[in-house]
Amino acid sequence: MFKNKKKPRNYRKCPVCQHLHDGSLDECPRWGQQSDGPVLTTRFPNVIRVHWIKQIFLFLIGWGGLNVVSLIVSAFFVLYANNYIFGAIQRETFLSSHHVGIMLNLITYSTLFVGILGLLWKDLLTILKTFKRLRAIVVGLAYGGAVMASVIIYNLIVILAGVEMSDNQNETAIVTMMTSYPVMSFVAFVILGPLVEEMTYRLGLFSLLHRLNRPLAYVVTMLIFGLIHVSFNAETIVNELINLPSYIIAGTILTIAYEKEGFAVSTYAHITNNLISFLLTAFQG
Repeated sequence: MFKNKKKPRNYRKCPVCQHLHDGSLDECPRWGQQSDGPVLTTRFPNVIRVHWIKQIFLFLIGWGGLNVVSLIVSAFFVLYANNYIFGAIQRETFLSSHHVGIMLNLITYSTLFVGILGLLWKDLLTILKTFKRLRAIVVGLAYGGAVMASVIIYNLIVILAGVEMSDNQNETAIVTMMTSYPVMSFVAFVILGPLVEEMTYRLGLFSLLHRLNRPLAYVVTMLIFGLIHVSFNAETIVNELINLPSYIIAGTILTIAYEKEGFAVSTYAHITNNLISFLLTAFQG
C-alpha cells in the first residue's frame, strides 16, 4: 500500500535553482543549498495577489474595455469623415485605410494601459520591481522563443497534414499595419499590446480564477486568450478555427510562464514573441 504524501503547510524557495520545497526542510532537496528565504504559504508565490475586485476590473477593462474604447474611437473617426471628407467613396476609403487602423489600435491600447495603471496604482511598485531582475529578462526571452517555436511546430504539423491554412484576419491586419506604419505598430503591438494583455489575462483573469481552481484558471484563460485573436464569419470560419490552436498554445505557455516565474517573465515572453514577429515582418517587407 502506498501512503499518501502529506502536503506541506508552507514552502521555501531555493536561491540557486528557484525550486519550491517543503518549508520544514533547511536545505533544497535538489541542490543541497541552504534555504534562508522567507516561509511561503503557497507553492505559487509568483501569482500576484492584488485584491480580487481589482482582478475583476482588470479583466473587464482589458476585455470589455477593448471593444468599448474601439467603438468610441471608431465613432470619432466616422464623425470626422462625415464632416470633413466629401464623397461616399472617399469616406469609405479613409475609414478602411491602414492609417485609421493603426491609429485606432494605438489610441485604444494607450487608453486601456492608462486605465489599468490607474487601477493598479497602489500595486505598481510590487509589480514593477520584478522587471529589473536579469533572470526575469533571460527566462522571459526563453519563454518567448518557446512560444514562437511551438506555434511554428503547430503550423508545420498542419501543413504536413495537408490542411490548407493562411494567416487569420487578425494576423493579416497586423502584418499590413506593421509594414505600412512600423513605428506606431512597434508601440502598439510590441509594447502596449503585450502589457495590456498580460495585465488583463494573467494578472487579472488567471489570478482571479486561480483563487478558486487552478485547472479551471488554465482552461478559461487559454480559451479566452485564443478566442480574442480570431474573428469568425461565414467566409473565414474554417481558417480561423485552424489558426485558433496556435493562439491557445501561445496563451498556455505565457500562463505557465506567469504562474511559474511571475508577471515580469510572462510579459517579457509576450513582448519577445511579438518582437520576433515584428522583425520578421520588417525583414520580409
